[in-house]
Amino acid sequence: MYTEEQEFDYNEYLNESEDSNNTKSPFNKSLIFKIVLVVLAIILIIFLVFKIKNRNYDNSNNNDNSNSESYLVVFNDNITTLREAAYEYFFTRGNIPEEGETLTINITDLIEEGLITEIKDYDGSVCGYNTSYASLTRNTNDYLLEIHLLCPSIENTVSYYYDLEYNCLNCNGEDYVPSDDDSNDNTTDDSDDTTTDDSDDTTNNDQDSNDNKDDNNTDDTDDTTELVCQDFGDWTTEYINDPSLDRESRVLVIGYKENISYGEWSTPSTIAITPSNTLEVKTEVKTETRTETSDWSQESTTKPASKEGREISSRNVTSTYTTQSCTGGTTYTKQTTLWDDDAIRCVATGIGKFTCTYKTERVCKDVKKTKTTTYYKYRDTKTYTENVTYYSSREIKKNLVYTDYILESEMPTGYQKLAGSEVTQYRYREKCNLK
Repeated sequence: MYTEEQEFDYNEYLNESEDSNNTKSPFNKSLIFKIVLVVLAIILIIFLVFKIKNRNYDNSNNNDNSNSESYLVVFNDNITTLREAAYEYFFTRGNIPEEGETLTINITDLIEEGLITEIKDYDGSVCGYNTSYASLTRNTNDYLLEIHLLCPSIENTVSYYYDLEYNCLNCNGEDYVPSDDDSNDNTTDDSDDTTTDDSDDTTNNDQDSNDNKDDNNTDDTDDTTELVCQDFGDWTTEYINDPSLDRESRVLVIGYKENISYGEWSTPSTIAITPSNTLEVKTEVKTETRTETSDWSQESTTKPASKEGREISSRNVTSTYTTQSCTGGTTYTKQTTLWDDDAIRCVATGIGKFTCTYKTERVCKDVKKTKTTTYYKYRDTKTYTENVTYYSSREIKKNLVYTDYILESEMPTGYQKLAGSEVTQYRYREKCNLK
């Protein structure tokens, strides 16, 4: 080992260190070499992973470029869907802002309103429902509808302009330049300030001239100011967007009413009738008394009991029969002086006296006789009440009567507007000039 007093010998130090390591540590050079190889392998694997990931990223960028047109098609379709839903929400449902105001609704609210179901990107990713929105601003001469759509692949804001009758002015690619009348006040103020600043550097005459001009511009109630206007032209359905023209519009509709006529009522009948669109049916319930008579009973020689509602019928039948009528065969006694053997018996009553009993002979003959027999039968009559329904019908005739195109405010009594018949008409004239 070296000391501070000795000169440092690096080779000797290494040899001594190696000897010391060999004696003190169980590790050897071979193990250290293996560890170094493992570390290098790990570094190489990490390098390859990052390289493959970057290659996939480059490929995905290339695919995005190749599919950019498809992305735009889907995105534009989504913009159109949102524009139509916004039109329904703002214009059709009457959510119109006041002049100078802006109303906004996002995709989540449009879904809750039932106007759309979903908005997805080209690859099926859901667009930002809370960050995407439609806003409507009311200007003096038009409406500005802005559709802002934020999707994973693209984000953009598209503006559409509508006239005061809710007709789109640039939905089909038309060139439309919004009127700058909304900024007239600001422009006037700026020009007044500029004129004032410039007038500080001009002569007194110029200052007086500018003052006179300012007086003329601000004094709108000057009695010498007169508007000169021509008459409006004829009504037409053509829409002209020209700031130099005054425009009036009106909406005409067709009115209609239903005329109904009825036929004569039919004779009431107990046969049920089914009503329909062309047949009116009325019913009437009446309480009626019914009489019901039973059949005749079988005949009997016994007379039935009488009661209310019972009818009894009888008939006599005379019949002939034969019977025998017999005479004789009676007994009698007779006093005799002799015993009579022909007698039934004899009894001596004294000397030479006998009482004999005799019997006469019975004689029969046929005798015809008649007899009358009465036979009875009956039937019962029952009376009751019953509710009877009677049906009557009459024919219904319906026909629709239409008006010409008229203002809805001039609709005749009893008429209503025909849905979908609205027609917007316009008439124009050159804007009034100051005389």
